[in-house]
Amino acid sequence: MTVVLDQESIKSKEAFINDNSFSINNIQENLKLRTNERNDQNLQSDLLDTSTEMSSFNPCRMYCKCSTCFILSCITFVMGLIMLFTFDPMVNKIIANKMAIIEGREGHQFWKNPPAEIHRKMYIWHCANPIEVQNGGIPDLIERGPYVYREQWNRSNIFYNDDLSTLSYIPITTLYFDRNQSVGPDDVYVTVINVPLMAMAHEIQFNSSEIQKSINIFLHLFGTKLFVNVTVKDLMEGYTDALIEMASLVKPGSLKDNKFGILQPRNGSYYQNFTINTGYNDITEVAKVISFNGVQRLNYWSTPQANMFNGTDGSLFPPHLNKNKDVYSYNADMCRSYYLSFLREKKDGYVTLYDYHLSSNVFNMSREENRGFCGQGSCLGDGVLNISTCYSGVWGFISSPHFFQSDMKFRQDVRGMYPDANKHEFIMSFDPLTSVPFAVNVRLQLSFYMPRIRNIDLLKSVRPIIVPIVWFDDEARVTPEIHSRLSMLILSLNIAYYVKFILPAISMLLTLITSLYIYVQWQRIQRERVNSKVPLLNGNIET
Repeated sequence: MTVVLDQESIKSKEAFINDNSFSINNIQENLKLRTNERNDQNLQSDLLDTSTEMSSFNPCRMYCKCSTCFILSCITFVMGLIMLFTFDPMVNKIIANKMAIIEGREGHQFWKNPPAEIHRKMYIWHCANPIEVQNGGIPDLIERGPYVYREQWNRSNIFYNDDLSTLSYIPITTLYFDRNQSVGPDDVYVTVINVPLMAMAHEIQFNSSEIQKSINIFLHLFGTKLFVNVTVKDLMEGYTDALIEMASLVKPGSLKDNKFGILQPRNGSYYQNFTINTGYNDITEVAKVISFNGVQRLNYWSTPQANMFNGTDGSLFPPHLNKNKDVYSYNADMCRSYYLSFLREKKDGYVTLYDYHLSSNVFNMSREENRGFCGQGSCLGDGVLNISTCYSGVWGFISSPHFFQSDMKFRQDVRGMYPDANKHEFIMSFDPLTSVPFAVNVRLQLSFYMPRIRNIDLLKSVRPIIVPIVWFDDEARVTPEIHSRLSMLILSLNIAYYVKFILPAISMLLTLITSLYIYVQWQRIQRERVNSKVPLLNGNIET
């Protein structure tokens, strides 16, 4: 019994052990399978994370600062491009709007009441040897001056047409003697050529000898002399004598107040009437003369070209100067249109100005373009303009002071001429963008022809030459306040002009740098992905 039980017990124990062994094997296998599943899941999860990270690469999230810089540089680049293409048209439109001669705009203010200090400096040619000149000697001329007159400009009787494209006005210039800036008082005496006598001589030089001899008798009775001794004040503001009174009877109204004076005709006078373009429709036409004293073409000269009105009235000029183009204007003292040519650039504080000067070609009468100003052989040489046709027949001549840029013979006919470009050149300094003149020196000389007339005792022995009487310098400078404001405005526009190129250039460079940086980082991640070791999902893992 005992053996049988033991054998049965042994068998049951073996069965128990076998059953337990199977369970343990099952458990181990289950553990292995679960471990493998977890490893596979982890690997798949890692791969999924890597794949997700690579596929969802976002510069704004991974490189926030760089991406922000990239976006801002792109925006700045677009803005720079917009500024590059719109800046010039915008500035041109603003300038055109402001510079038109319309009430309430800056152009109207500059035109009507120029914010400038304007002076006319008069230099008188005093003759030291009048008796010798009458006997055929060379005039010995001494420059006296300057005698300075402060000028006040005014525009009266302003009338706009219906569409504001043109306006008419009468310029009024009032002169006040400025003792403080003058070389001395204006009550000193000077000896100058007798202009009324020269006017009479011009009228009778081709008349019969009987008429000339009868005139000679009157000159003796009147006590007329070849040169007159008058005060500076009388020479400028007007004086009278018997010869002037006789001329007033022969030609009523030819002399204002029956007096002769260098400044007298223009001082407070209403003898000019302009019609000009306002620039309202086209700023390139601003201040251009349409008519003068009711006519659209002069009748002083012998060709249509010479009688044309070219350019402005001298108060304003079209903006955007070009060095290769001349600046045109009409000058009532010259009785003609003229032009200024580019001379040089110069610095005035923080701004660059263009200097334009009266070219020697303007008074070069040998040029074809100037033939019309000679009339019937009335040109005596290069450098002088005969203005007798617009000054009641008086044989007057306009030139540069000291016969600067004129034929040598004119300087040799008199003593005392020392031309100097720095002192005697007609010159204007413009801001090239707005064409506002910062500084002006209108320098011209007035001379008269002294003919030889054998039946006139005063003229029978003289040398037939051109004798200067005065030269003047119309000097204008913008006021310091306006100079400062204009300088800052021009400086700001110049800076903005360069910024429109710099801004897109810098923004483009930043865009390229940030783009390159982002690309390099993206390439690095791509390389890391390729080089990383990824276990096979279907492979067997040994325990």
